[in-house]
Amino acid sequence: MADQRYDRVVLGYDGSALAKPALEFALQEAELRGSELVIVYAWTEPDYGFGLSESVIGEFEATGNALLAEAVEVATHSHPGVKVKTALESGNAASRLIEHAEKADLVIVGARGHGGFQALMLGSVSDQLVHHCPVPVVVVRS
Repeated sequence: MADQRYDRVVLGYDGSALAKPALEFALQEAELRGSELVIVYAWTEPDYGFGLSESVIGEFEATGNALLAEAVEVATHSHPGVKVKTALESGNAASRLIEHAEKADLVIVGARGHGGFQALMLGSVSDQLVHHCPVPVVVVRS
């Protein structure tokens, strides 16, 4: 881990039940550190063996933009001093968060989002981050 400080906290956000406490934790952490918060929503195109139409891709993007707007609204009201940026990404969520982590000091996610199996203690994204992220990772549980 490098000694470089970026003054940036990254949050993986999908609007799920555990994403909301992760958002609050990320806002508090960014405020304590005096860092900006980058909220990342990543969606993966399902592999049906054919490409998706522009309208279906537009629906994925619209959902992501709505969730990011919701998170920014929460941030604006609860922690107005925190500078918030958003990123809408297409692709594997863990990979996209790791890319954002390359210029961040911390990555935060909920323990389990909309995907995954109920029996798992950690979701697949959080599990991949814990094992492969180049910076510290916080996995927020309920």
